[in-house]
Amino acid sequence: MKRMFLIAAALIIATPLSAHAQERMSDARYLAANRCLAYAELDQLQADGANFSALRDAADAGGRLGSVRAEARTQARDIRARANGANVDELRERRDETCASFVQHGLVQLNDASAS
Repeated sequence: MKRMFLIAAALIIATPLSAHAQERMSDARYLAANRCLAYAELDQLQADGANFSALRDAADAGGRLGSVRAEARTQARDIRARANGANVDELRERRDETCASFVQHGLVQLNDASAS
C-alpha cells in the first residue's frame, strides 16, 4: 500500500505543467489567454524566443461560444493595430504584464532577455 502511494505521488509530481492545458478555461481566462497570445504572435517580439505552446494548448481545450471567439479575435486585432509604430520595449512590457498570471502558472516561459 505504501509503495502504491509513493508511485502515485511520484506520478503527480512528474506530471508536466502543460497538463493544465487539458482543463477548460473560463471564458474570461480564455480571453486573457488570447490577449497574451496576440502579443506572442507580434512580429516585433518573435526574436525573444518565449515559449507559449502550453498556453496555446490550454486555450484550445474545450469549445467556445461564437461570441467569445469573436471577442478574442477583436481583441487580438486591436492589439496588432496598437502594435504598429510602438517600440519593442513597450510591446514587451505590455506582453509581460498581460501574460504574467500565465507565467506564474507555468503556461508561458519568458526568457531572461525578454523579461528585462
